[in-house]
Amino acid sequence: MSGDLVELPIEVDVTPERYGTLRSVNVVSGDDIPPALDSQEWRLEELSVESHVRDQIDVRAIDETTNVGVLRVDTTTLEWEFLENKR
Repeated sequence: MSGDLVELPIEVDVTPERYGTLRSVNVVSGDDIPPALDSQEWRLEELSVESHVRDQIDVRAIDETTNVGVLRVDTTTLEWEFLENKR
């Protein structure tokens, strides 16, 4: 990674459904994208991390909506890495 780094919280959203429980992985950035990722030159619209996060943590073991880590994004290259919270 070569540019400035921005960290975005990652959350597993747990929703009870009629026939089980739905667990989705969300990039949580509050109501707005950090200014470093929302400029006149370009705008970050989507960053897909769900399968990567699911491969690193046991999503099925999470019983309530919880923050599971952060996504560290390089503002120059848009390379990213997931850093899991130590629970």
